[in-house]
Amino acid sequence: MGLGVLLSYLLVCYLFFYCKCMEGYKKLSKEEDLELEEQLKRLNKPTVKSITTKYGDIYDCVDFYKQPAFDHPLLKNHNFHHEMKPTSTPRRVSPKKKSRIPKLDYKPVRIGLEGGGCPLGTVPIRRTVKDELITAKVTSKDGLHASKVNPLDVPGFPGVHYCFANSQAAIDYSGVGGTLSVWNLPAQAPQYTVGRIKLRNGDESIEVGWTVNPGLYGDTRTHLYIYTNASQSHCYNAQCGYVHLNPNIPVDGALEPVSTYNGPIYSITLSIYQDAATKDWFLKVFKNGTDINLGFWPHKIFTNLGNTATQAEWGGEIFSPPKIPSPPAGSGHVLISHEADTARDAISANSHIVVNNTIMDPPDGVLEIADDTDYAVSDEGDVGGDIHYLIFYGGLGGAT
Repeated sequence: MGLGVLLSYLLVCYLFFYCKCMEGYKKLSKEEDLELEEQLKRLNKPTVKSITTKYGDIYDCVDFYKQPAFDHPLLKNHNFHHEMKPTSTPRRVSPKKKSRIPKLDYKPVRIGLEGGGCPLGTVPIRRTVKDELITAKVTSKDGLHASKVNPLDVPGFPGVHYCFANSQAAIDYSGVGGTLSVWNLPAQAPQYTVGRIKLRNGDESIEVGWTVNPGLYGDTRTHLYIYTNASQSHCYNAQCGYVHLNPNIPVDGALEPVSTYNGPIYSITLSIYQDAATKDWFLKVFKNGTDINLGFWPHKIFTNLGNTATQAEWGGEIFSPPKIPSPPAGSGHVLISHEADTARDAISANSHIVVNNTIMDPPDGVLEIADDTDYAVSDEGDVGGDIHYLIFYGGLGGAT
């Protein structure tokens, strides 16, 4: 039996087992059903208005002060408001070099809710449905994947793979950013694949990027996501301490169009940086020529990251249950970075860090970390022009 046939057989067997488990969990006991109903009440807040996307996702416009962030025990007494802004914005001071590769031809993805979004003073929170909680229950109980509320994507967890560039110089990192090409790759629950930027200090981290995660979203579309790994909180999106501000752009919305191999490239420009005065971590996205603040992580929910970050990362993360072939990463193809072909490899362009409120290239000594031969990453350095610091990553997948 060839390797490809064997891997396909293993995947089919696992999916059969997974579907049988799901069928079993559909038949909930009365106690389990009541438990899920209580959880739904905690997750789904009273709404001022509801918006249904063309894909059927429902976003509830929740009063700013009633969003899930304020269920966090460390945020019960706060003075936050929906018009909050950082006290300062980082600036780039390094001169632009002449580009040594062709100008990057990419277009921005569309983000945000149609029809004007939510009213001022409210924020869009994706409504959770019972089937999603049932899916989370089966995947987390079997220890195969993380649930929507308490993910398990931690370093060293079986089935998690990586291909990213890591900067960990002896400096205080107060921000990270980059322009990520956005792709749609095949994955089936509980698998996922992501492209992201990330800040870390010890066991704590925050990240933002794009993902295909059927177990989390209930579909195979590409979504924006954030992930919070704080001392007492571990979750995707807006459920455990991240405070959302923007009424029009949710942190978990579908991203479209997506890039095609050797075709049009679509991207999203994201950054996380620390307010020098408050020490809160702000999340922003570049849209229509403007940096837009989406929300922030209050410093008080962290222990290590409450002060500073010690590492920055750009690249991919992939998950599949052990012994089941993992999904692709990046553009889903073999990395060909030596040809500097930004139409084929997944990229993080304009990759940067923030130090002392100044945007700069990562310092020397960036590590290229890929834990399996099915994935790769290449640090191209500062290639000049509008691209600045360029990182390629990706792979065919198939790791077991």
